[in-house]
Amino acid sequence: MFSYLKINRLLSLQQPIIERFFYKFYTMKKGNRILQSVIILLMIGATGCTYYERPGKGGGSEPEPLPDPAFIGSDQCALCHQEIYNDFSESGHPFILSKVEDGTAPERPFTSMDYTPPYFQNDWNDISYAVGGFAWKYQFLDNDGFVYTGNDAQYNFLDNSVSAYHDGVAPGTEIYDCGKCHTTGWKSITDGGSPQDGLAGMGGEFFAEGVQCEACHGMANRHVLSGGDKTEISVDPNATACAQCHYGNEDHSIAAADGFIVNHAQFDEMTAAGHKDLSCIDCHNPHASVKHGQTDGITATCTDCHTDMNNPTHNGADCLTCHMPYATKSGSMVNKYVADMKTHIFKINPAEDGEMFNEDGTIAIGSTGVTLDYVCYQCHRDSKGVGGDKSIKTLKSLSTKATGYHD
Repeated sequence: MFSYLKINRLLSLQQPIIERFFYKFYTMKKGNRILQSVIILLMIGATGCTYYERPGKGGGSEPEPLPDPAFIGSDQCALCHQEIYNDFSESGHPFILSKVEDGTAPERPFTSMDYTPPYFQNDWNDISYAVGGFAWKYQFLDNDGFVYTGNDAQYNFLDNSVSAYHDGVAPGTEIYDCGKCHTTGWKSITDGGSPQDGLAGMGGEFFAEGVQCEACHGMANRHVLSGGDKTEISVDPNATACAQCHYGNEDHSIAAADGFIVNHAQFDEMTAAGHKDLSCIDCHNPHASVKHGQTDGITATCTDCHTDMNNPTHNGADCLTCHMPYATKSGSMVNKYVADMKTHIFKINPAEDGEMFNEDGTIAIGSTGVTLDYVCYQCHRDSKGVGGDKSIKTLKSLSTKATGYHD
């Protein structure tokens, strides 16, 4: 297909009617690819494929002002950034919220499920939006846009189990107010937005469901109209950009619950114990996934930086086995020491009596590191036989082994 995003409007000032139509067309939320191709070919014929030069470019007059910023949608970004889009479209970000069409479960790369909560008598016909479902868990909004709550409200991919979500809240009463991190272009009712699709349970409106390109890079119409001017798009390499969503508490303490770190506190974990100067993209490709056997999501390994680290082999464990144990929970857990998501604290606390959480278990003490029970009982077992399938080890013996391990 001819990529009209790579030309500067393709239209001359002598064709204002076509120009307005063209602008309206590419800013549509969704477009039919065949229709796109036909319209582009017709426009090429009408204009003779002449590149549009903004007045003032070499001529001395004032350049034509660009329109106000507006969203154009990830499909339009893909026309120039196809390789990036291909990675992105198989990651979890665009699927963190999906509209249910025609009573059919939204499609997900790599995963599928048959479960719908019994509250929905007509299966997916009673569901307006699905939350998540890419790798860890699935949650649901009812036909009025309210979050489905109760003992059977969440489906977990780790063990195909069903678990509670806000089971103390009656179904049909909890407003969906997670759009800041689950949608693109979120505007809450408090900030003047209207309930999406007119659904009473929606706490705001949005341009597109899921975290799309423009959620991180900003509205892209001016970037397109300027012929790809990089100053008309946002590219923020700092970890604070990811921290807008990947945090647990407003004060960036590491939120915890049920004996594990909460699933969206990665920034707080990373900055708590020695890696605060790193950016997320020092190790991650932000457009790609690390799940389902995908390898493009990791761009650096521990030994790329820790080149002089003495790393004796320990029963086949590598750096990540011990320094990124499954101490974070998204959907479900294997046992009291192992959940379904790796922590980003990295640092290990080798003390026999190390404390992982504060007294009421709501904050993880990241500055001192992950305690040995979460590290070692992935493979070994505690005195009660809980943990992995290897020999029983006391915390004292584990501490003796771990202290000075890399010396």
